[in-house]
Amino acid sequence: MRAEKVLLNIALLTLLSGALQVRADEVCRQAKAQQRPCVALVLGGGGARGGAHLGVIEQLEQQQIPVDLVVGTSIGAFIGGLYASGFSASEISTKLTAANWAEGFRDRVYRDEMPMRRKQHSDQFALNVDLGLSADGIKLPQGLLFGQALADLLQSMYGTTSNRVHFDTLPVPFRAIATDLLTQQQVVLDRGSLVQAVQASMTIPGVVAPMELDGRLLVDGGVVNNLPVSVAKQLGADRVIAVSIDAPLLNKQQMMSALNVTHQLTAFLVRAGVQQQLQLLDEDDLLLSPVAEGVATLAFERIDEAIAAGRAVAQAAQPQLAGFSQPQWYAAWRQAFLPRPEAAITIDTIELENLSRLDDRLLLRRLELTPGDAYTPRKLHKGLRQLYGVDTFERVSQQLTAAADGTNTLHIRAEEKSWGPGYLNFHFQLEDDFHNTHQYQLAGAYTLTNLTRWGAEWHTTLGLGNDKSLYTEAYLPFADSGLFALAGVGHRRDVQVLQSDNGLSEGELRNNRNLAVTRLGWNISDHAELTLGWGWQNGSITMPGYLAEQFGSATLDYRSRGPEVKLIWDTLDSRSFPSRGIRLATSIRRSTDYTLALHGDSTRTSTELLAAKSWHPHILRTRWYFDRHEADDTAISFDQFSLGGFLNLSGYPADLLYGSDIQFGSFVYLYQINQPQISFFNAPLYIGGSLERGRVKANVFGEEQTDDTTDWLWAGSVFLGWDTPFGPLYLGYGHAERSFIRQNNAVYLSFGKSY
Repeated sequence: MRAEKVLLNIALLTLLSGALQVRADEVCRQAKAQQRPCVALVLGGGGARGGAHLGVIEQLEQQQIPVDLVVGTSIGAFIGGLYASGFSASEISTKLTAANWAEGFRDRVYRDEMPMRRKQHSDQFALNVDLGLSADGIKLPQGLLFGQALADLLQSMYGTTSNRVHFDTLPVPFRAIATDLLTQQQVVLDRGSLVQAVQASMTIPGVVAPMELDGRLLVDGGVVNNLPVSVAKQLGADRVIAVSIDAPLLNKQQMMSALNVTHQLTAFLVRAGVQQQLQLLDEDDLLLSPVAEGVATLAFERIDEAIAAGRAVAQAAQPQLAGFSQPQWYAAWRQAFLPRPEAAITIDTIELENLSRLDDRLLLRRLELTPGDAYTPRKLHKGLRQLYGVDTFERVSQQLTAAADGTNTLHIRAEEKSWGPGYLNFHFQLEDDFHNTHQYQLAGAYTLTNLTRWGAEWHTTLGLGNDKSLYTEAYLPFADSGLFALAGVGHRRDVQVLQSDNGLSEGELRNNRNLAVTRLGWNISDHAELTLGWGWQNGSITMPGYLAEQFGSATLDYRSRGPEVKLIWDTLDSRSFPSRGIRLATSIRRSTDYTLALHGDSTRTSTELLAAKSWHPHILRTRWYFDRHEADDTAISFDQFSLGGFLNLSGYPADLLYGSDIQFGSFVYLYQINQPQISFFNAPLYIGGSLERGRVKANVFGEEQTDDTTDWLWAGSVFLGWDTPFGPLYLGYGHAERSFIRQNNAVYLSFGKSY
């Protein structure tokens, strides 16, 4: 008897090994030859509720049920694709629970993955909406997301795989269902990149931009067939195990918004399609409908609950599943369909499909992959994100194709944003201490990108509020050398409210000036920039009465011009709430100044260090800066710096201490209250506190004023911070040592300002 079983297993292994290279219908014929039915597993769409599919697969393994075909829609395609690739239920479970699902809904790369110029723009304009603007009007993207991060997430789970001539060559033949957005027809994906097929099946219309494959615009298969029983039947399946995880309908109390009404209507349409598919099931088939209560479509943090729901419904259906069990065949079936280990893959050639106006050489340099390199997830992830970080691409994708002669070709496709090349972004800033400081600013920027194949830009900004500005500049890179030139002109009006020791207003210091700048620069890397420039300023300073008396005039006209050298090293992951990295900026400017029929030379030196480190959920950051403007005896110090305000000697009114030489240092601790959720707008909330110390060594307009020269002053704060998609929001309380300043505590509301 044992000998017969061994021979049976050997025969089965031979048959199934050959089945790796045959079509799905041939697999079904071989199943019938073994006198067993051809079984298809059909997995429906439903977002995070798709964890239930895994609970069902666990039970299939326990009851030794061989699966001959897998067909899936949306999340069903994702889990089905893994299972069809030969991963066991436990292996898939490990992948699901270890996955950072929140990252799959965050297309924009982190700040430390951007080139320096993009970092600077994102810092200045936190409302990074990238509205397209051209002579044809305002243009919008096709979705809130473009699928870049989702592709990274899928690639990390599926690993390094080359394109398939056909998905029938997987350990278990597989099909993914998508929808053609132009024809509303069902598309059965059965070849090419398995990752891209799964991603197309998961592309939620209106949320994620449609995915182009083989000339078709594809979106989520659930639009036309959320439970593809018909596809399994067409492939020759004798028996079907279908797992339906449709979204539950909302009740009357939940119908409180237009969004929920839209959700209900969509659920109606999807259910109507599913009902048509259910009519195709007969008495030999089995329908499982797990109920994952409270697990919303994007609640991937609760995927364990969905797995448990699938496990429960499958265990309850053990008697029905027993009819699918084939213990005499299962061990050999499982052995034959284990995933074959991928040999080390070497990239022999790289083909770039550049659908942008940028030069191929620029894109390949950022990719940092060359023929002969190993094809590894880490290298691929880094290269694609560096390329995507240029921030003018809608999507950057890859496919690996193995030729018959064994050579491997890496195809890179880079698609420029379809709503460009000119983009509008915005910035809003508000500061209030509920006493005497009320400052606001609304600013916008228009950037016309990719004017040359090396990425030249025209950038214009307009700021309104307490401080006003208008500035425009041209940025011209010199080929792929890292060198660039910049020229800009503009006008600024800055207002500084002067306050007494009691916190009472003593008038305003207004600085109106026209400015121009030219610079030559070197982008040493994405993290480092060195510039040498020359600047011109012509302006006038309007002073309050007590200062006007000192100079015999309420207005000082001035001119200033001279060179400046600046070096920046910047690896911060965020400017608003950094959790890792260092930013060091240091500059020196030498200028000749003219005013009151006098002229002289002055030197401004500036250094700022900002560093952050996290031990989740704890973050510690420190900030130190030193600004000094030294003028000759015949010159006047026009540059005035200030301390006071939230996280800038908290407790004192904003800009209370001012002068031409300031020194400041602080340590800030933050604790992240909420954990990352699956959301299109991730907005972590923090509670924190600060310890600050600073002093002003005043040299106000060249006049020594001993009273304004302070000792080192201590201050601190406690606060709530919210990293909103529109900018940082703080609500805090600050307290400083009294010293000679009477107002030494304050409540602050700050929005849009980074510290």
